[in-house]
Amino acid sequence: MSKLWKAKLSAFGIHILFSITIISVFMALVTQVWFPGLLFHLEDVWEGLRILVPVDAILGPILTLILFVPGKKGLVGDLVIVVLLQISALIYGAYTIYDQRPEAIVFAGDRFEVLPASKFDKSQLQETEFDLEKLPYPLVTYSLPAQSEEERKIFIFDNVQYQKMAERFRPIEGHREKVLSRALNIDYFTPKSDATTKALAQLRETYDTNKHALFVLESTTAMSAVMILNKSDFSIQGYVNIDPWDEYNRPVKQP
Repeated sequence: MSKLWKAKLSAFGIHILFSITIISVFMALVTQVWFPGLLFHLEDVWEGLRILVPVDAILGPILTLILFVPGKKGLVGDLVIVVLLQISALIYGAYTIYDQRPEAIVFAGDRFEVLPASKFDKSQLQETEFDLEKLPYPLVTYSLPAQSEEERKIFIFDNVQYQKMAERFRPIEGHREKVLSRALNIDYFTPKSDATTKALAQLRETYDTNKHALFVLESTTAMSAVMILNKSDFSIQGYVNIDPWDEYNRPVKQP
């Protein structure tokens, strides 16, 4: 192997190692912080990453392999441009994904719905109800439905999505009984696959009906799952990859 190709491959190896390290840190942030647990799957985050990750992890090093020639005039400038393009692509992709992170999980009617940061304006929250400096992430909250017949008509005829109106959000603890009345009963699930049977078996091992409650969770992509909440403080305990609309043998909206 010539000295030129040894130098090229060495530069390529260093660049791809650097790229993989950066992408790994980024992916850890996405999967562990912005979209923890099943939310990564429910929000179909990989759809936005499947182009970004290969481009950032592979295209940059390949350009380095092509351009790197020891002693070449302007080599440093070429490599700086490659790195800047790579970083710019990562920043753009990261911002897009960050803007779609689940900022709030809102109880509306008989289920919880994911509200992305792009559609959640914290400044519209009632300061008399929330301590804006201590909001958890994601915020698990309650959305006031129509409070009068007039509001109900407006919501229906104008297709008002009150669950996306931050000014209607209230601390969920203040509506404990109404929320808990919509909890799912683990005994009413009807497994339709081995995966569901296994998921339910694992859930039963850790699920405590005195401490936990199960709810329908709908994502922004129209996919659904089951969310586990702590009954005492409504903190999220986890998610179960079961479609409650398809594998729950009683209506979610119980009398």
